Order: sequence, then C-alpha cells, then structure tokens
Amino acid sequence: MNSPVLIMGYRRSDLLQEILDSLPQNRKIYIHIDGPKVNTILEVEECRRVAQNYASRSFGKSVQVLAQTTNLGNRASFYASLNWVFSNESRIVVLEDDIRFNNKFFEFMDWALDKFEDNPRIFHVNGFSVLGFIPGRNRLFESYSCKPWGFGTWKTSWLLHEKQTPLVSFETFKSLPVFSKVHMSKSFEEKWLNRFLRLHEGTDTYDVGWNYSAWKNNAVALAPRFSFTTNVGFDSRSLHTNFRPWFLYIRDFEKRKFKSFKSESVIPFPSYYDAYSDFLEWRMPGIKAGSARAIIRFYQLVRYIKKCILHVSSCFKFKSK
Repeated sequence: MNSPVLIMGYRRSDLLQEILDSLPQNRKIYIHIDGPKVNTILEVEECRRVAQNYASRSFGKSVQVLAQTTNLGNRASFYASLNWVFSNESRIVVLEDDIRFNNKFFEFMDWALDKFEDNPRIFHVNGFSVLGFIPGRNRLFESYSCKPWGFGTWKTSWLLHEKQTPLVSFETFKSLPVFSKVHMSKSFEEKWLNRFLRLHEGTDTYDVGWNYSAWKNNAVALAPRFSFTTNVGFDSRSLHTNFRPWFLYIRDFEKRKFKSFKSESVIPFPSYYDAYSDFLEWRMPGIKAGSARAIIRFYQLVRYIKKCILHVSSCFKFKSK
C-alpha cells in the first residue's frame, strides 16, 4: 500500500516548494500550512500560494490543502494536521517542510507501516538515524526515541495520543512500564527531565508529548540502522534550532546503497542503538563534544583510506589480467 503523505509547512516557501517537487507521484498528499503571526504574514501567504499551485497542477493526483487563518504554533499545528488527516486515513507518513529523504524512504515506510500495523509494541516508525557512520550491518531496532525528522504512524497511535493525560512528575516518567527493566543513565534522566520541564514551561514542541504517549502505552519506535532522511532547516526561520547539529556532518544518506531491510529481525529495546544515540546526541558525562567529533572524523579518514587502497588494488588486478 502506498501510504498517504502529510506535509507540514510554515513561512518557508522555498523549502516547501523543494519537498513538494520531490514527492512521488502515486500518493495522496495532504498539505497543512499553519497560520501567520504579525511578522510572517507575507511569508505564510507565499507558502499558501506554493501549496495551492502544487494542488492545482497535480492532475490525476489527490492533493488536499488546509491553510489555517490564525497561528497555532508547533504543538497545536501538529494536532490539527494529524486530526485532519486521520479523519480519512488509517496511516500516514509525516514530513515537515525542511526534511529531505532518499529514494528508499517511502519503500521503507510503506513496508514498516504495513508489517507493524497490528503490533501494539510499535507506536511510530523513524526515518532518521544517527548511527550511519558506525560499522555494522543493516538492522532494525526498538527505540525509546520517536524522532520527528520524517516518520510514519497509524491512527491507532494517534487515538492513544489524543486521550493521553499529561506527565505529572518525573518520578511518574521513570516508573512507566516501558522502562521497567531498563537502567537509565544519568545523562538520559537529565535529558528527558529537561525536555519535560521545558514543555511544562511552554516550549512549543510536539515531539516530547508524542514520545510520552508511546511510553505510557508500553510502546516504542521502530528505528532503522541507517538514516532515510536528513534536515536542512537550520536558518533564522527555524523554531527551535538555528544551527546544524554536528552529527549531520557525517550524513551521506543519498549515496548509501541499502540492502534489504525486509528480512531483518527487530532487536528489542533496550539495545546499543539507544546507547549510541544518547551518546551521540547528548554525550555522556566526562566526554567532550570535540572528542566525539574527533573520533568520527578519524573513522571517516580510515574509511576513505580503505577505499583508496581497494581502488588501487583493483587497478593492479585489472592490469595484471
């Protein structure tokens, strides 16, 4: 089944145009544009124009556009857009306007959303992974982290999220069933405590509450070993992050040759996927960011030298023949 796609846009018409132009032609497309603030009226109007033009020239393809008249913000916009889509659909692939994907992304999403549709353990399907540079074969993992940079989910997950009561205390968070057999590192506790505190203080983000809904229902995300998506939206128009995370420095996801993921078994949570993810994104106590970056660059250098040696070796073998 070709899963429908939800595109969420706001004020960045150039990025919206790019992602719309790159979408496959055989899917239902939903485009949600959040309403303007006083200082973004012209930018949002341009986003609406881009979305409507795309819909009008998509002959034979189902494209629907919902443009809000007032600004909802990140969390409320996420709620409104998924509520809109799930009034018609049972599954969805979600992309914000600053997400870019490779040619295996939709194949992976369609397969995962079909295979795990009736599995109550899987709440969300990640398109993004931070582990691509680590040596090892292609694998699939259960992960505590429902990453927002391109993902898939189902109406069943959405209904669980809709009726979810908010987190009362951090102690409540630590006692959730999904973490019953997990030893939380200090960095993990500090990271999520900080995120929940910022959410309660009014930080406008949807992913923290979405993660909590998964955990409260003893569910996790399905995480790929290699990334199918990346993020390009780190300029002044970004809501939360105005700088490019250092771990995206290694991203060569467009060039990677993916082997089949359909025959891979899913490694249960907890696993080294989350241990490495926690280290790479937030670093463990006592390890400086520069140290981790130096290790990654050293590994890249070794991999480059290995490629050169293999290339030279193949040339000598060709000449000898």
